[in-house]
Amino acid sequence: MKNEEEEERSVHEVLLLVLPYLHSLFELLSMNRVSRLLKNAIRDETALWTNVVIEPLLSSRLTDEILSEIASKSAGKLKTLILRQCLRVTDKGLRRVVDSNPLITKMIVPGCLELTPEGIIGCVESLTKNNHKLETLHINGVYGFTKHHIAALLNYLPDVGAIDVEVCPKCDEVRMVPACSRRSCKESKERKCRGCRFCVSRCVECLVCLGSDTEVQEAACGGDVLCLECWLVLPKCRFCNKPYCTSHSGLRQEIEDTDDAARPMFECQACYYRAGTNPYDAFDYQI
Repeated sequence: MKNEEEEERSVHEVLLLVLPYLHSLFELLSMNRVSRLLKNAIRDETALWTNVVIEPLLSSRLTDEILSEIASKSAGKLKTLILRQCLRVTDKGLRRVVDSNPLITKMIVPGCLELTPEGIIGCVESLTKNNHKLETLHINGVYGFTKHHIAALLNYLPDVGAIDVEVCPKCDEVRMVPACSRRSCKESKERKCRGCRFCVSRCVECLVCLGSDTEVQEAACGGDVLCLECWLVLPKCRFCNKPYCTSHSGLRQEIEDTDDAARPMFECQACYYRAGTNPYDAFDYQI
């Protein structure tokens, strides 16, 4: 009995060492359920709450009140706030967290549709008081930004690359304008391919511009295209032979195989739903 208790204690000690390396709130909450010891350790350790990362697994459940409660666990020492597609978080809720945590250096809120440009500018203004520096601001997917809003933000975040969106030089809209990874484009002073994805066709994987001299392949993501180099190295659907890009790899329908030596196989969603419950029906999906 004593040996079992000592073994259990040693296991918990190892798990306690792992806690600082957990990536997101979902992982912390999952560890909460392991034991009362871990639950208390997570609750009482302020350092674990200085980086709050909330991703789509929990995004839909997050409200202003829950966000405020989570942020309060850092005791005002929150440094990184990442909210991905949190559709119920409003300007008021975000501002409450920002005002209580003036040490935030990274604020990432892509796809938070209830936020407004004015609300975000107010938060940025608050976080840059008293010579404090906000190093990173990601707002892609927050609607309503104009070039005037971006100009206002640049007064507080002048460093190049601090904001993930900018005014597209081709269409004059506020969008992400990725840097082309093609060597000739990097070395060119004209940067003719500089523009958002609506103005310049790009490989969704490596962001290289896709000109008339580039062989283009279709991805399984729906409307996305790939350069030949990326298409060749990505895993393909076993039926339509289309790959998912890395950011959409979670959409793959994995196929179990009893042969451990066999290469992993998957079906894209289109083939999976056409096939129904019998995977071999997919051979008839074009009928």
